[in-house]
Amino acid sequence: MAGPASPELAAVRRFARRYLLYGTGILLVLLVLTEGVAPYVVEWFRSLNQELLWLRGPFAFYAFAVGLWTRLHLWALLVPVVLFLFRWAEVRARLKRGIWWVLVLGVPVAAVHVVVERGIFAVATFTQKGVYPNFTTSFDVRTLDPYSLAGWPLAVFLVRRFLADYFTYFIVAALCFAYEHFVRSQEQEAQAQALRAELAQAQLQALRMQVNPHFLFNTLNAIAVLVRGGETAKAGRTLRLLSDLLRATFKGADVQMVPLREEIDLVERYLEIEEIRFGDRLRVKIDVDPGVSEVPVPYLLLQPLVENAVRHGIAPHADAGVVRVAARPVTTNGREGVELTVADSGPGYPNDGEQVLEDSEGVGLANTERRLETLYGDAHTLELGDAAEGGARVTIRLPLDTEAEGLAAAEMPSMPSSGAERSK
Repeated sequence: MAGPASPELAAVRRFARRYLLYGTGILLVLLVLTEGVAPYVVEWFRSLNQELLWLRGPFAFYAFAVGLWTRLHLWALLVPVVLFLFRWAEVRARLKRGIWWVLVLGVPVAAVHVVVERGIFAVATFTQKGVYPNFTTSFDVRTLDPYSLAGWPLAVFLVRRFLADYFTYFIVAALCFAYEHFVRSQEQEAQAQALRAELAQAQLQALRMQVNPHFLFNTLNAIAVLVRGGETAKAGRTLRLLSDLLRATFKGADVQMVPLREEIDLVERYLEIEEIRFGDRLRVKIDVDPGVSEVPVPYLLLQPLVENAVRHGIAPHADAGVVRVAARPVTTNGREGVELTVADSGPGYPNDGEQVLEDSEGVGLANTERRLETLYGDAHTLELGDAAEGGARVTIRLPLDTEAEGLAAAEMPSMPSSGAERSK
Protein backbone atom coordinates (compact mmCIF):
# COMPACT_ATOMS: atom_id res chain seq x y z
CA MET A 1 0.00 0.00 0.00
CA ALA A 2 1.82 3.08 -1.22
CA GLY A 3 1.42 6.36 0.57
CA PRO A 4 0.50 9.66 -1.06
CA ALA A 5 2.94 10.97 -3.66
CA SER A 6 5.61 13.37 -2.39
CA PRO A 7 5.59 17.00 -3.63
CA GLU A 8 8.65 16.29 -5.81
CA LEU A 9 7.07 13.23 -7.42
CA ALA A 10 3.76 15.02 -7.88
CA ALA A 11 5.57 17.93 -9.57
CA VAL A 12 7.38 15.57 -11.98
CA ARG A 13 4.16 13.80 -12.93
CA ARG A 14 2.31 17.10 -13.33
CA PHE A 15 5.04 18.47 -15.63
CA ALA A 16 5.07 15.27 -17.71
CA ARG A 17 1.27 15.30 -18.15
CA ARG A 18 1.25 18.95 -19.14
CA TYR A 19 4.10 18.54 -21.61
CA LEU A 20 2.54 15.51 -23.28
CA LEU A 21 -0.78 17.31 -23.53
CA TYR A 22 0.26 20.84 -24.51
CA GLY A 23 3.45 19.82 -26.31
CA THR A 24 1.53 17.48 -28.60
CA GLY A 25 -1.01 20.20 -29.38
CA ILE A 26 1.63 22.85 -30.10
CA LEU A 27 3.65 20.48 -32.30
CA LEU A 28 0.58 19.54 -34.33
CA VAL A 29 -0.21 23.23 -34.87
CA LEU A 30 3.39 23.91 -35.97
CA LEU A 31 3.34 20.98 -38.38
CA VAL A 32 0.06 22.11 -39.93
CA LEU A 33 1.25 25.74 -40.25
CA THR A 34 4.62 24.68 -41.64
CA GLU A 35 3.11 22.40 -44.27
CA GLY A 36 0.50 24.99 -45.24
CA VAL A 37 2.57 28.17 -45.22
CA ALA A 38 6.21 27.12 -45.76
CA PRO A 39 5.94 26.41 -49.53
CA TYR A 40 4.63 29.95 -50.10
CA VAL A 41 7.40 31.38 -47.95
CA VAL A 42 10.00 29.54 -50.06
CA GLU A 43 8.48 30.96 -53.25
CA TRP A 44 8.56 34.41 -51.69
CA PHE A 45 12.25 33.95 -50.85
CA ARG A 46 12.96 33.06 -54.47
CA SER A 47 11.31 36.25 -55.68
CA LEU A 48 13.41 38.46 -53.42
CA ASN A 49 16.69 40.19 -54.21
CA GLN A 50 19.89 38.29 -53.59
CA GLU A 51 20.63 40.61 -50.65
CA LEU A 52 17.79 39.06 -48.59
CA LEU A 53 18.62 35.44 -49.22
CA TRP A 54 20.31 35.24 -45.80
CA LEU A 55 16.80 34.95 -44.37
CA ARG A 56 16.65 31.43 -45.74
CA GLY A 57 19.15 30.31 -43.06
CA PRO A 58 16.88 30.95 -40.03
CA PHE A 59 13.90 29.55 -41.90
CA ALA A 60 15.85 26.40 -42.80
CA PHE A 61 16.85 26.02 -39.15
CA TYR A 62 13.19 26.43 -38.10
CA ALA A 63 12.09 23.69 -40.51
CA PHE A 64 14.86 21.40 -39.23
CA ALA A 65 13.99 22.17 -35.58
CA VAL A 66 10.33 21.25 -36.17
CA GLY A 67 11.38 17.95 -37.73
CA LEU A 68 13.82 17.21 -34.90
CA TRP A 69 11.23 18.09 -32.26
CA THR A 70 8.77 15.75 -34.00
CA ARG A 71 11.19 12.85 -33.69
CA LEU A 72 12.08 13.61 -30.06
CA HIS A 73 8.44 14.17 -29.13
CA LEU A 74 7.62 10.71 -30.45
CA TRP A 75 10.15 9.36 -27.95
CA ALA A 76 8.49 11.39 -25.20
CA LEU A 77 5.15 9.79 -26.13
CA LEU A 78 6.81 6.36 -25.98
CA VAL A 79 8.21 6.90 -22.46
CA PRO A 80 4.93 5.85 -20.72
CA VAL A 81 4.87 2.77 -22.99
CA VAL A 82 8.44 1.84 -22.04
CA LEU A 83 7.63 2.35 -18.34
CA PHE A 84 4.58 0.07 -18.68
CA LEU A 85 6.61 -2.62 -20.46
CA PHE A 86 9.38 -2.46 -17.85
CA ARG A 87 6.86 -2.86 -15.03
CA TRP A 88 5.05 -5.63 -16.87
CA ALA A 89 8.31 -7.53 -17.42
CA GLU A 90 9.58 -6.66 -13.92
CA VAL A 91 12.99 -5.76 -15.32
CA ARG A 92 14.12 -4.62 -11.84
CA ALA A 93 13.49 -8.04 -10.31
CA ARG A 94 16.78 -9.68 -11.31
CA LEU A 95 19.81 -8.17 -13.03
CA LYS A 96 20.42 -10.74 -15.81
CA ARG A 97 16.73 -11.25 -16.51
CA GLY A 98 16.18 -7.50 -16.55
CA ILE A 99 19.01 -6.83 -19.02
CA TRP A 100 17.61 -9.40 -21.44
CA TRP A 101 14.15 -7.87 -21.21
CA VAL A 102 15.58 -4.39 -21.86
CA LEU A 103 17.34 -5.63 -25.00
CA VAL A 104 14.27 -7.49 -26.27
CA LEU A 105 11.76 -4.71 -25.58
CA GLY A 106 13.92 -2.24 -27.49
CA VAL A 107 13.16 -4.00 -30.79
CA PRO A 108 9.39 -3.34 -30.94
CA VAL A 109 9.78 0.11 -29.38
CA ALA A 110 12.35 1.21 -31.99
CA ALA A 111 10.25 -0.35 -34.77
CA VAL A 112 7.15 1.55 -33.63
CA HIS A 113 9.12 4.81 -33.56
CA VAL A 114 10.41 4.24 -37.12
CA VAL A 115 6.93 3.40 -38.47
CA VAL A 116 5.17 6.33 -36.78
CA GLU A 117 7.94 8.75 -37.75
CA ARG A 118 7.83 7.65 -41.39
CA GLY A 119 4.06 7.95 -41.35
CA ILE A 120 4.23 11.55 -40.11
CA PHE A 121 6.98 12.58 -42.53
CA ALA A 122 5.13 10.91 -45.41
CA VAL A 123 2.41 13.51 -44.82
CA ALA A 124 4.60 16.39 -43.62
CA THR A 125 6.77 16.39 -46.74
CA PHE A 126 8.15 19.92 -46.35
CA THR A 127 9.22 19.23 -42.73
CA GLN A 128 10.94 16.12 -44.04
CA LYS A 129 12.77 17.83 -46.92
CA GLY A 130 13.30 21.29 -45.44
CA VAL A 131 14.59 24.27 -47.33
CA TYR A 132 17.89 22.51 -48.00
CA PRO A 133 17.19 18.78 -48.52
CA ASN A 134 20.87 17.85 -48.10
CA PHE A 135 20.77 19.45 -44.66
CA THR A 136 17.91 17.17 -43.53
CA THR A 137 19.09 13.86 -44.96
CA SER A 138 18.38 12.15 -41.62
CA PHE A 139 14.68 12.69 -42.28
CA ASP A 140 14.66 11.95 -46.01
CA VAL A 141 14.60 8.58 -47.76
CA ARG A 142 16.41 10.03 -50.74
CA THR A 143 19.91 9.81 -49.28
CA LEU A 144 23.19 8.63 -50.70
CA ASP A 145 23.63 4.86 -50.60
CA PRO A 146 27.04 4.23 -48.96
CA TYR A 147 26.56 0.48 -49.20
CA SER A 148 26.14 0.36 -53.02
CA LEU A 149 22.78 -1.38 -52.72
CA ALA A 150 21.25 0.16 -55.78
CA GLY A 151 17.49 -0.20 -55.92
CA TRP A 152 17.13 -0.60 -52.14
CA PRO A 153 17.26 2.96 -50.83
CA LEU A 154 14.12 2.59 -48.68
CA ALA A 155 15.35 -0.63 -47.08
CA VAL A 156 18.75 0.88 -46.37
CA PHE A 157 17.13 3.98 -44.92
CA LEU A 158 14.78 2.00 -42.65
CA VAL A 159 17.59 -0.21 -41.36
CA ARG A 160 19.70 2.84 -40.61
CA ARG A 161 16.79 4.56 -38.87
CA PHE A 162 15.97 1.41 -36.89
CA LEU A 163 19.56 1.05 -35.66
CA ALA A 164 19.70 4.73 -34.71
CA ASP A 165 16.36 4.50 -32.89
CA TYR A 166 17.36 1.26 -31.17
CA PHE A 167 20.37 2.95 -29.60
CA THR A 168 18.29 6.03 -28.80
CA TYR A 169 15.93 3.68 -26.97
CA PHE A 170 18.70 2.92 -24.43
CA ILE A 171 18.77 6.61 -23.48
CA VAL A 172 15.01 6.46 -22.92
CA ALA A 173 15.45 3.21 -20.95
CA ALA A 174 18.05 4.87 -18.72
CA LEU A 175 15.65 7.77 -18.05
CA CYS A 176 12.88 5.29 -17.23
CA PHE A 177 15.16 3.45 -14.80
CA ALA A 178 16.08 6.75 -13.13
CA TYR A 179 12.39 7.67 -12.83
CA GLU A 180 11.52 4.23 -11.43
CA HIS A 181 14.32 4.52 -8.86
CA PHE A 182 13.05 7.97 -7.85
CA VAL A 183 9.48 6.70 -7.56
CA ARG A 184 10.58 3.65 -5.58
CA SER A 185 12.60 5.74 -3.13
CA GLN A 186 9.69 8.15 -2.63
CA GLU A 187 7.22 5.30 -2.09
CA GLN A 188 9.55 3.56 0.35
CA GLU A 189 9.95 6.77 2.33
CA ALA A 190 6.18 7.23 2.50
CA GLN A 191 5.77 3.55 3.35
CA ALA A 192 8.33 3.80 6.13
CA GLN A 193 6.50 6.79 7.61
CA ALA A 194 3.21 4.92 7.51
CA LEU A 195 4.81 1.90 9.14
CA ARG A 196 6.31 4.02 11.90
CA ALA A 197 2.89 5.48 12.59
CA GLU A 198 1.32 2.01 12.67
CA LEU A 199 4.11 0.75 14.94
CA ALA A 200 3.67 3.69 17.32
CA GLN A 201 -0.05 2.95 17.52
CA ALA A 202 0.62 -0.74 18.18
CA GLN A 203 3.17 0.08 20.86
CA LEU A 204 0.86 2.52 22.61
CA GLN A 205 -1.96 0.00 22.57
CA ALA A 206 0.31 -2.82 23.73
CA LEU A 207 1.52 -0.63 26.59
CA ARG A 208 -2.05 0.31 27.51
CA MET A 209 -3.05 -3.36 27.53
CA GLN A 210 -0.03 -4.28 29.65
CA VAL A 211 -0.40 -1.53 32.24
CA ASN A 212 -4.19 -1.34 32.35
CA PRO A 213 -5.52 -1.50 35.92
CA HIS A 214 -6.87 -5.02 35.63
CA PHE A 215 -3.64 -6.45 34.28
CA LEU A 216 -1.47 -4.70 36.85
CA PHE A 217 -3.85 -5.41 39.71
CA ASN A 218 -4.15 -9.08 38.85
CA THR A 219 -0.39 -9.46 38.33
CA LEU A 220 0.50 -7.63 41.53
CA ASN A 221 -2.17 -9.54 43.42
CA ALA A 222 -0.69 -12.81 42.14
CA ILE A 223 2.72 -11.64 43.32
CA ALA A 224 1.31 -10.81 46.75
CA VAL A 225 -0.27 -14.26 47.00
CA LEU A 226 3.06 -15.84 46.09
CA VAL A 227 4.89 -13.79 48.72
CA ARG A 228 2.34 -14.68 51.45
CA GLY A 229 2.67 -18.32 50.45
CA GLY A 230 6.43 -18.15 50.81
CA GLU A 231 7.11 -18.56 47.09
CA THR A 232 9.46 -15.58 46.97
CA ALA A 233 11.50 -16.95 44.06
CA LYS A 234 8.39 -17.26 41.93
CA ALA A 235 7.22 -13.81 42.99
CA GLY A 236 10.58 -12.34 42.02
CA ARG A 237 10.40 -14.12 38.69
CA THR A 238 6.99 -12.61 38.03
CA LEU A 239 8.25 -9.12 38.84
CA ARG A 240 11.20 -9.57 36.45
CA LEU A 241 8.87 -10.78 33.71
CA LEU A 242 6.61 -7.76 34.16
CA SER A 243 9.62 -5.46 34.16
CA ASP A 244 11.06 -7.06 31.01
CA LEU A 245 7.69 -6.82 29.27
CA LEU A 246 7.36 -3.11 29.95
CA ARG A 247 11.02 -2.43 29.13
CA ALA A 248 10.74 -4.21 25.78
CA THR A 249 7.77 -2.04 24.82
CA PHE A 250 9.69 1.16 25.53
CA LYS A 251 12.90 -0.07 23.87
CA GLY A 252 11.03 -0.85 20.64
CA ALA A 253 10.24 2.80 19.89
CA ASP A 254 12.15 2.87 16.57
CA VAL A 255 12.07 -0.82 15.66
CA GLN A 256 10.00 -2.03 12.72
CA MET A 257 11.24 -5.60 12.20
CA VAL A 258 12.75 -8.10 14.63
CA PRO A 259 13.82 -11.75 14.34
CA LEU A 260 10.94 -14.12 15.05
CA ARG A 261 12.76 -15.54 18.08
CA GLU A 262 12.61 -12.12 19.80
CA GLU A 263 8.90 -11.77 19.09
CA ILE A 264 8.33 -15.28 20.48
CA ASP A 265 10.41 -14.41 23.54
CA LEU A 266 8.19 -11.41 24.23
CA VAL A 267 5.07 -13.56 23.84
CA GLU A 268 6.50 -16.19 26.19
CA ARG A 269 7.03 -13.61 28.93
CA TYR A 270 3.48 -12.35 28.63
CA LEU A 271 2.05 -15.87 28.67
CA GLU A 272 4.21 -16.89 31.61
CA ILE A 273 2.70 -14.06 33.65
CA GLU A 274 -0.77 -15.14 32.58
CA GLU A 275 0.03 -18.73 33.55
CA ILE A 276 0.83 -17.52 37.06
CA ARG A 277 -2.48 -15.64 37.17
CA PHE A 278 -4.69 -18.37 35.78
CA GLY A 279 -2.85 -21.34 37.25
CA ASP A 280 -4.14 -24.65 35.92
CA ARG A 281 -6.77 -22.88 33.78
CA LEU A 282 -4.16 -21.87 31.20
CA ARG A 283 -1.83 -24.15 29.31
CA VAL A 284 0.61 -22.78 26.75
CA LYS A 285 2.05 -24.64 23.79
CA ILE A 286 4.63 -22.92 21.62
CA ASP A 287 6.07 -24.71 18.59
CA VAL A 288 8.59 -22.78 16.49
CA ASP A 289 10.53 -24.44 13.71
CA PRO A 290 14.24 -23.60 14.20
CA GLY A 291 14.53 -22.89 10.49
CA VAL A 292 12.37 -19.76 10.77
CA SER A 293 13.58 -18.40 14.11
CA GLU A 294 15.68 -15.70 12.42
CA VAL A 295 13.03 -14.64 9.89
CA PRO A 296 12.29 -10.88 10.24
CA VAL A 297 8.70 -10.20 11.33
CA PRO A 298 6.94 -6.95 12.27
CA TYR A 299 7.59 -6.01 15.89
CA LEU A 300 4.59 -6.62 18.20
CA LEU A 301 2.85 -8.64 15.50
CA LEU A 302 1.91 -11.61 17.72
CA GLN A 303 1.43 -9.75 21.00
CA PRO A 304 -2.09 -8.37 20.36
CA LEU A 305 -3.19 -11.69 18.87
CA VAL A 306 -2.03 -13.64 21.94
CA GLU A 307 -3.68 -11.12 24.26
CA ASN A 308 -6.95 -11.54 22.35
CA ALA A 309 -6.66 -15.33 22.71
CA VAL A 310 -6.21 -15.07 26.48
CA ARG A 311 -8.88 -12.44 27.00
CA HIS A 312 -11.60 -14.03 24.87
CA GLY A 313 -10.63 -17.70 24.82
CA ILE A 314 -9.44 -18.31 28.40
CA ALA A 315 -10.45 -15.56 30.84
CA PRO A 316 -14.29 -15.79 30.51
CA HIS A 317 -14.40 -19.57 31.12
CA ALA A 318 -13.90 -21.65 34.25
CA ASP A 319 -12.64 -24.68 32.37
CA ALA A 320 -8.98 -25.13 31.52
CA GLY A 321 -7.94 -23.83 28.13
CA VAL A 322 -4.97 -23.88 25.79
CA VAL A 323 -3.23 -21.10 23.87
CA ARG A 324 -1.10 -22.33 20.99
CA VAL A 325 1.52 -20.33 19.10
CA ALA A 326 3.22 -21.99 16.13
CA ALA A 327 5.62 -20.98 13.38
CA ARG A 328 6.77 -23.10 10.49
CA PRO A 329 8.15 -22.66 6.97
CA VAL A 330 5.63 -22.81 4.16
CA THR A 331 5.67 -22.57 0.37
CA THR A 332 2.79 -20.83 -1.39
CA ASN A 333 2.65 -20.67 -5.20
CA GLY A 334 6.34 -21.52 -5.38
CA ARG A 335 7.25 -18.73 -2.96
CA GLU A 336 8.96 -19.52 0.31
CA GLY A 337 7.53 -18.01 3.47
CA VAL A 338 6.69 -18.47 7.13
CA GLU A 339 3.31 -19.36 8.62
CA LEU A 340 2.43 -17.98 12.07
CA THR A 341 -0.55 -19.34 13.98
CA VAL A 342 -2.19 -18.18 17.22
CA ALA A 343 -5.07 -20.38 18.44
CA ASP A 344 -7.07 -20.96 21.61
CA SER A 345 -9.57 -23.54 22.84
CA GLY A 346 -12.34 -21.04 23.59
CA PRO A 347 -15.71 -20.62 21.87
CA GLY A 348 -14.23 -19.35 18.60
CA TYR A 349 -15.50 -16.54 16.42
CA PRO A 350 -19.26 -15.96 16.48
CA ASN A 351 -19.34 -14.90 12.82
CA ASP A 352 -17.52 -15.55 9.59
CA GLY A 353 -13.80 -14.79 9.86
CA GLU A 354 -13.78 -12.11 7.15
CA GLN A 355 -16.77 -10.39 8.75
CA VAL A 356 -15.00 -10.40 12.12
CA LEU A 357 -11.98 -8.77 10.51
CA GLU A 358 -14.13 -6.08 8.88
CA ASP A 359 -16.00 -5.37 12.12
CA SER A 360 -12.85 -5.33 14.25
CA GLU A 361 -11.87 -1.99 15.73
CA GLY A 362 -8.84 -0.76 17.63
CA VAL A 363 -5.37 -2.19 17.44
CA GLY A 364 -6.15 -5.91 17.46
CA LEU A 365 -7.02 -7.65 14.22
CA ALA A 366 -7.76 -4.46 12.29
CA ASN A 367 -4.43 -2.81 13.04
CA THR A 368 -2.55 -6.06 12.42
CA GLU A 369 -4.14 -6.30 8.99
CA ARG A 370 -3.29 -2.65 8.20
CA ARG A 371 0.34 -3.11 9.22
CA LEU A 372 0.72 -6.25 7.11
CA GLU A 373 -0.96 -4.60 4.13
CA THR A 374 1.37 -1.61 4.38
CA LEU A 375 4.47 -3.76 4.81
CA TYR A 376 3.83 -6.70 2.46
CA GLY A 377 0.97 -5.64 0.18
CA ASP A 378 -0.63 -8.61 -1.57
CA ALA A 379 2.28 -10.89 -0.65
CA HIS A 380 0.81 -11.76 2.76
CA THR A 381 -2.34 -13.51 3.95
CA LEU A 382 -4.27 -13.21 7.21
CA GLU A 383 -6.95 -15.83 7.82
CA LEU A 384 -9.40 -16.25 10.69
CA GLY A 385 -10.97 -19.61 11.37
CA ASP A 386 -11.64 -22.37 13.87
CA ALA A 387 -8.85 -24.09 15.77
CA ALA A 388 -8.59 -27.85 16.06
CA GLU A 389 -9.92 -27.62 19.62
CA GLY A 390 -12.91 -25.62 18.44
CA GLY A 391 -11.64 -22.20 19.45
CA ALA A 392 -10.46 -19.22 17.43
CA ARG A 393 -7.44 -19.38 15.13
CA VAL A 394 -5.49 -16.62 13.40
CA THR A 395 -3.07 -17.67 10.64
CA ILE A 396 -0.59 -15.27 9.05
CA ARG A 397 1.63 -16.15 6.09
CA LEU A 398 4.53 -13.85 5.27
CA PRO A 399 7.00 -14.11 2.35
CA LEU A 400 10.72 -14.43 2.92
CA ASP A 401 11.84 -12.61 -0.25
CA THR A 402 10.51 -9.18 0.64
CA GLU A 403 11.96 -5.71 0.86
CA ALA A 404 10.06 -5.10 4.09
CA GLU A 405 13.07 -5.88 6.28
CA GLY A 406 14.91 -2.96 4.67
CA LEU A 407 12.38 -0.58 6.19
CA ALA A 408 13.45 -1.39 9.74
CA ALA A 409 14.73 1.74 11.42
CA ALA A 410 17.08 -0.11 13.77
CA GLU A 411 17.73 -3.48 15.35
CA MET A 412 15.71 -4.13 18.46
CA PRO A 413 18.03 -4.76 21.42
CA SER A 414 17.94 -8.37 22.56
CA MET A 415 15.88 -8.83 25.68
CA PRO A 416 17.40 -10.41 28.77
CA SER A 417 17.48 -14.18 28.87
CA SER A 418 14.47 -15.75 30.48
CA GLY A 419 16.46 -17.72 33.01
CA ALA A 420 14.64 -20.88 34.03
CA GLU A 421 13.22 -22.98 31.23
CA ARG A 422 9.47 -23.00 30.90
CA SER A 423 7.12 -25.74 29.78
CA LYS A 424 5.92 -25.37 26.23
